[in-house]
Amino acid sequence: MQRGLAKVVLTLRSTEPAPDTITTLWKDGFLNRIDLDPLRKNDTERLLSQALAGPVAPATAAELWNLTRGNVLFLRHLVCQERDAGRLVSDVGTWRWSGEPVVSPTLAKLITGQLGSLTDDTAEVLDYLAIGEPIDGTVLEALTSPHAVKEVHSRGLIDMTRENGDIAVRLSHPLYGEVRRSTGNLLQLRRLRGRLATALSTRADPTPAALLRRALLRLESDLPPDLGLYLAATATALRLHDAPLALRFADAGHISDSGFQGAMLHYWVLNNVGRAQDAFTLLEALDQNALTLEEQRRLSVMRVGTLCWSLGDPERARQELAIAKVAPYNHKSSELAAFEALLESVQGRPDHAIAAGNVVFQTAPSDMAFVLTSCALVIAHGYSGNAAKVFPLTKRASALVATSSDASALEYGIVYFHIEAMFIAGYLQAAEQVMTQFVEYAANTPGTIGLFVSLLHSYVDLSQGHLNAALEVLNRADREFRTTTYDRSAVVSCRVYLILALSHRGDGKRAAELVRDLDTLNPYGFLRSACTLAKAWAAAAQQMIAEAIRLARKAAAIAADRGHFGQELLCLQAASQFGDHTTAHRLNELTGLVDGPRVHAVALHANGLTSVDGEKLAEASRRYEEIGDIVAATDASAQAGTLFREQQHHGSALTAIERARTLAGTHRGLNTPALRQAGETTPLTRRQREIVALVSQGFTNKEIAERLGVSIRTVEGHRYHARLR
Repeated sequence: MQRGLAKVVLTLRSTEPAPDTITTLWKDGFLNRIDLDPLRKNDTERLLSQALAGPVAPATAAELWNLTRGNVLFLRHLVCQERDAGRLVSDVGTWRWSGEPVVSPTLAKLITGQLGSLTDDTAEVLDYLAIGEPIDGTVLEALTSPHAVKEVHSRGLIDMTRENGDIAVRLSHPLYGEVRRSTGNLLQLRRLRGRLATALSTRADPTPAALLRRALLRLESDLPPDLGLYLAATATALRLHDAPLALRFADAGHISDSGFQGAMLHYWVLNNVGRAQDAFTLLEALDQNALTLEEQRRLSVMRVGTLCWSLGDPERARQELAIAKVAPYNHKSSELAAFEALLESVQGRPDHAIAAGNVVFQTAPSDMAFVLTSCALVIAHGYSGNAAKVFPLTKRASALVATSSDASALEYGIVYFHIEAMFIAGYLQAAEQVMTQFVEYAANTPGTIGLFVSLLHSYVDLSQGHLNAALEVLNRADREFRTTTYDRSAVVSCRVYLILALSHRGDGKRAAELVRDLDTLNPYGFLRSACTLAKAWAAAAQQMIAEAIRLARKAAAIAADRGHFGQELLCLQAASQFGDHTTAHRLNELTGLVDGPRVHAVALHANGLTSVDGEKLAEASRRYEEIGDIVAATDASAQAGTLFREQQHHGSALTAIERARTLAGTHRGLNTPALRQAGETTPLTRRQREIVALVSQGFTNKEIAERLGVSIRTVEGHRYHARLR
């Protein structure tokens, strides 16, 4: 080593003492000493992806970093342990971690070694922080002793920071708390939680999170239940979208037995954790004779809402509404009038919804009624293509849901349908901004809206052609939606997006499987066109282009009959992407009916197909790209390339096809009919392409003939000519 004949790397844990023979090596200059800092979040994610030989979900990488704080030794033990336990698994090619961490004996031994020897007093300081950090320094010293707090701080086991004029004390590493909780005496920890909860109860809760922490400490302590505290904690957790935590408080306090307000709170909790039928059963069990007129009115509103959204039965909701409207306690109820507008909207009658909604706005509606009506009109105007009328509605409604406990549960619906309206109009960048703001807000709460936030992400990813990112979310969400009763419209939308994402990637087989029960799954008139459009994309992914065009036209007709001109626009855009040359006239009409830049891009696209004009198709592609619809931009450019090639304009063809490939990109995974056709070296006719695709899927000549409505002899002829090419 002194002669430089060998390269030596020595590693030493920073928490372990080094013998003099080792320290001499760097002190005397034989070796350079390098102190490695803990890994940063992005470095941790890269290391995990390399070690696991696959991408890691961002949420999983963040959780593992938060727990290990970049300590590679802890990270390695935790990853190996959780993978062996089956909690860290590869899900559709992406590694995900589920469940709570369990500290293995090996990891516990490592961390206990870092903690060193502890007296009863110093151990108690760590235990208090393990169950309730951060703790104000004054409170912690009163519960333990100033000397013990000073001792563990001097050993680097705790951190102190100044927050709002107080000293907040935390453990210096999250795993210290995990080890103390997993190895501590359960009865002793319950007693400590009780003492800490009692100490905190003498101080005002500075934040909602502080209230939840105090309530949770009491819930898990040796103290008797505190109904008032649990009621407040349930409402707070619900407002912060942490429904599972709200359910713990609601169940522990038996709040549904505490009167009407408690029952309503419990109803919302059950609804938000996906137990819609249990929530409705709770409503049905209430004794109406024991309720005031106002309580009876609120009960009827909740019944209608649960039937409409959570249970997905709008017809039964309409029957319930008709009964409730004639009840004496519902005289001039603005909430029931709002639900009338909403039911008209979800059944696909926008004109009726707008008329009913305007009646509500002319009164003095409650916060709940205003937000419900806004949601109804955002759906009606958005699907009708009137995006300009959506923006003022969402601005006022969003302000109300942020301050009203009654209306807060409707926040996701307002955001979702706002984004959908902007997508239809072609304001995709604005839609992404709204989504990002909402996700950031949700991420800063103790809990999140989970699947619904993911659905917003996937919607934007899908529109921009980020198929892998969209599929990662949608595959998981579709499974979870099927096992839990959530907002039914979100269940249907999730399935539609999943079919679209699979179809854009060319996975026709799986898309066709998911299409089968789509009509049964969907109870809403306003989503019928979208479901039919999903079927069209599934057919296109199977190379059944004629059928795809037929279904896209059918979806457009359904939308047009309902006055959903914005949705009709999306359907005719898809038909154009499939190569339909007959949509130009109607799209030219829609330019006067639909707001936003999308309609002009689609009209140009359709006119290019009708006039067999490659330059118009290329310009349409550029306009699609400007609004952010990368899938449509790719298809229009691919179609321009195919057309130029047929016209022997080889230079223009190469340019357009190369542009389509660049837009598709290797990371997007796009594989649409237009792209496939542009990539053919020996172009086939549309019918030949359909038959070849069906043959590759294992269909016989007879089955193909029945499917396409032609003779077996015709199928044989097309197969013969396709082989010659």
